[in-house]
Amino acid sequence: MTRADGFIVDGRLPDIEYRTDNPEEIICPRVTTRDGVPMVYMHNERDAPHEGFVPVSEFLVRLARREPNLAVTGYRGNGRQTTISFNKAGRATLSPRLQAWLSTLTAPLDGKSAAVVRFLASLAPLYMAEDRDGVWCARSLQDGTLVLPVDESDWDEERGTVRVYWQGDPLRTMEVDGDQIATLALERCVRLHGVGASEEAIAAELWFMARHFHVKTGCQVYLPQLPEPPDGWVRLRRKGAEIGQDILVNLISS
Repeated sequence: MTRADGFIVDGRLPDIEYRTDNPEEIICPRVTTRDGVPMVYMHNERDAPHEGFVPVSEFLVRLARREPNLAVTGYRGNGRQTTISFNKAGRATLSPRLQAWLSTLTAPLDGKSAAVVRFLASLAPLYMAEDRDGVWCARSLQDGTLVLPVDESDWDEERGTVRVYWQGDPLRTMEVDGDQIATLALERCVRLHGVGASEEAIAAELWFMARHFHVKTGCQVYLPQLPEPPDGWVRLRRKGAEIGQDILVNLISS
């Protein structure tokens, strides 16, 4: 099941409400299934090769990009077909959870938010990368929590904010500063890889990883009491980069 499937209920997309007139009522886009794929119907694209039937996941991407002249089909209470146009201001209302997903779909790949997600996804064995409808996310291997990027391009400044689905549950979600999640993940990851090493060695590696996080994302982890390691550790870290991480682990452990 894709993330887009989670917005389909009883053959409709109830997270999109469209207000009609004459008479006024609230309708939602209708979803049909063709060859096992949920589709919406776009009457104004009936002459295209897809004959107007567009996968829901593709429709949501186009909606997220605010494509002009976007319209899908819904049905009134009397069964009559109606075109739901997203060009008409104030007619279509999107739920907060759908707006959050659309923000994920439009998150710039070169933005701080996406950079934080990529960094988390690289922290094996705590996280792994996962593709959700074309969006690369970080999945916690401990409890299934999913971390996704958000679109900060219209914000006053990029903060590296991410959207978190706790234990993978789309109903338990919130936006948090990515550096807070990264702080906790880095500390645990360094300790996992440094089992048997001294506290001094672990602190030194954590300091280097914190700097690496800043270089990769432009964000800062919150470790106010973490001291810069002595010159000896700096030289050892550089040597480890030259001869390989496995040898570095052996050096630290000894």
